[in-house]
Amino acid sequence: MKKVIIGSMISAAALFAFPGMQGMGGMHGNGMIGKPLKGLTNNTVLATVDGRKITVAEINDYVQGITGDNRIRLQELPAQHIKKFVSQYIDTLELYKKAKSVEKTPQFKAAKMKLAVDMWLKNQYQNMKISDNQVKAFYEKNKNIYFRTTPKIKARHILVRNEKEAEKLINELKGLHGKALEDKFAKLAKEYSIGPSKVNGGELGWFNPKQMVPAFSKAAEKLKPGQITLKPVHTRFGYHVILVEGKQTNSYIPFNKVRAQIINYLKQLKLKDELQKIQSSENVKYSIPNS
Repeated sequence: MKKVIIGSMISAAALFAFPGMQGMGGMHGNGMIGKPLKGLTNNTVLATVDGRKITVAEINDYVQGITGDNRIRLQELPAQHIKKFVSQYIDTLELYKKAKSVEKTPQFKAAKMKLAVDMWLKNQYQNMKISDNQVKAFYEKNKNIYFRTTPKIKARHILVRNEKEAEKLINELKGLHGKALEDKFAKLAKEYSIGPSKVNGGELGWFNPKQMVPAFSKAAEKLKPGQITLKPVHTRFGYHVILVEGKQTNSYIPFNKVRAQIINYLKQLKLKDELQKIQSSENVKYSIPNS
């Protein structure tokens, strides 16, 4: 019984965190992949225990209870999971015959009260309504705080030990453009570069300029996509020839990609306000000794 109670509790710390919170989707999207079992209705009998029929509706109530998600229904879950839930419910019924004696203990009564509060919190959260205007207003107000993307550069480089060798490579690449430049650059990188990226034709992929040493970043930031450095770039690693293949400037994560996340957060704030109102209305006088 303890396992069931603990599994349904809400962590207050997780409830009021933003950004990055994932909401309270219960078991939805949690690896439950597969086709539902056809023909299931609430009255479908899934098992008989000592002459007592166990229906889909009864299992649904049980699964919703232990997960705290009232959207879960066997009719929508993958067929291969049905027997597992039915078996678990039957085991719980049998164990409860022995376990129900603890219901008279103070510990159980306290746990029951805590469970009721947790379930109430989840229900309040799930039933809260947030308007599109509220979501859009939050997005616009906080674009620069939560939803701004960092600049990124996609580049290749050839790293050599001395400046003259770098200048020679630059001269071989001058006058080339587009795919011809990319192919030649990759070929030279594989042949002459002493850096670990040589095996990939000098490819560095997308990176934040701040990740690189200052001289390298400064040179890459000045280039447009399709351009190379016309002078060797010196760093503590050696001399670089850089080809910039793409750039992403400061921009924002599209609204549609963060809409659900914002709704979750605004629900949390709204619930937090409600809880604070309840706490402020409490008429409590503490008489705890100082020592």
